[in-house]
Amino acid sequence: MGRDNSVQKLYRQWANAIKYRHNPRHTEEELKFLQKYLSDWERALYNQMGTIDQRHALDVASTVKKDPRITNEEERTLLIRAALLHDIGKVKGDFTIWQRVMVKLIYMFFPNYRKKLLVDGEKSKRGTLQKAVYVQDVHSKRGAHMLCLGGADQELVQLVKNHHSIPRSRLERCLLDADNLN
Repeated sequence: MGRDNSVQKLYRQWANAIKYRHNPRHTEEELKFLQKYLSDWERALYNQMGTIDQRHALDVASTVKKDPRITNEEERTLLIRAALLHDIGKVKGDFTIWQRVMVKLIYMFFPNYRKKLLVDGEKSKRGTLQKAVYVQDVHSKRGAHMLCLGGADQELVQLVKNHHSIPRSRLERCLLDADNLN
């Protein structure tokens, strides 16, 4: 994805974040969807994400649900669950909207500055740009660890853990594509 497309995606994500912040409630249909696909533990993890990440996860799940590359219901169910949970490593309060934008810009245009911020990111105070960069960097592993604590199956854990990595399977590719579209 070129920088122009990345900036357009960033703008779209920012605009959605503003929209979601003003309408954070789930519809009855969305709540039933979550109930259908997630266990109690997984819904608790989903609910500890901020509204922006919850909405994004629902959008990714909607994209996955319609993906023609998924040919059986078992795979579709696994991918919907992974889509709903792929950002659980981003806990409510880890980012402000503006920090999200800054983190994305730093990733796109200032990779050396990103590395500098990461050095002390883990030890940084919550709410700082350093912490936001750190959380963005580790959220997939953090989310996979959370799922392991709840006894999630390894296929789901691996999809969440690898959702920002180079895809090693067709399912990882489907999740990455859906994430990138949203």
